Amino acid sequence: MVQTRPRNEKFSAGNCSAQGILVYLPLITKVQVHKRSERKFFLPMFAGYFFACPSYDEETLIRRDKCVWNLKVLNEAQEDELLKDLRIVRESELLARDHKLVVNPGICEGLTMRLKRGPFQSQEVLVVRREGVSKVIVNLNFLGRSITVACEAGDLEY
Repeated sequence: MVQTRPRNEKFSAGNCSAQGILVYLPLITKVQVHKRSERKFFLPMFAGYFFACPSYDEETLIRRDKCVWNLKVLNEAQEDELLKDLRIVRESELLARDHKLVVNPGICEGLTMRLKRGPFQSQEVLVVRREGVSKVIVNLNFLGRSITVACEAGDLEY
């Protein structure tokens, strides 16, 4: 698994592929409607990540890429688990061609997370519940009190 700088997944995956490294960058189709025109573009399903299967020598090539932050080498058990998950990812990627698909982190009740955007950016919050596909209700605790805030699931990080 390769972690890249923000918005450099396609570039780094392309570089690796050009060097003969086997890579997989799952993409989601996003449709943007402006006036009467419709524009489709493809975004990485997992922002900041793509998957590679390099040999030992190819690992060095990946690490030299200026857009790569981290290369996580997996043991055999982790590889097997990742392959199972990637089969689901591939099916989801195919489904996303015809249906709207939102990929959210595994957000569940009671989880402590951090807000990435908004007026409470970088504050820790406690997940109260999910509402629909992308809405999350969280508690922000301060001075022995708390407030309940609705936010987008994509605005939360671990």
